[in-house]
Amino acid sequence: MNGNMLEKANQFIKTRSDASFSVIDENGFPSTSAIWLMGQEGIEEIYFSTPVGSNKYKRLQLCNKASICAYTEFDNLTLVGEAEILTDQESKRKHWQEPFIHIYPGGDSDPNYCIIKFTTKRVSLHIGHEGAEFVI
Repeated sequence: MNGNMLEKANQFIKTRSDASFSVIDENGFPSTSAIWLMGQEGIEEIYFSTPVGSNKYKRLQLCNKASICAYTEFDNLTLVGEAEILTDQESKRKHWQEPFIHIYPGGDSDPNYCIIKFTTKRVSLHIGHEGAEFVI
């Protein structure tokens, strides 16, 4: 793994607030939706929220393999890994953001609020005219 490209990937993801998230649906097909990233520190672990009972939530219960793609007009970062549903109060409180109140009126203890923790296993990127693929 090229340490320079890992650093570029970490810096790139810090600048993104949104991305595409793909999971496998109940029929074995990929399903992609938009997500709002929650203050990620780097590419190893990424957090976002989804309502309990949403399609993402249901599909992750069946298969935890997933992918995140963040991009700009010229750069692309694709992460492949596994996603975990977190419903414990400590995780919910740690990742709570005020704009969520419109989706989860009960605040960080809203029963429909959960966190998705994505753990990266493989990286593919093209940033600043350089490309690389590596495993974490």
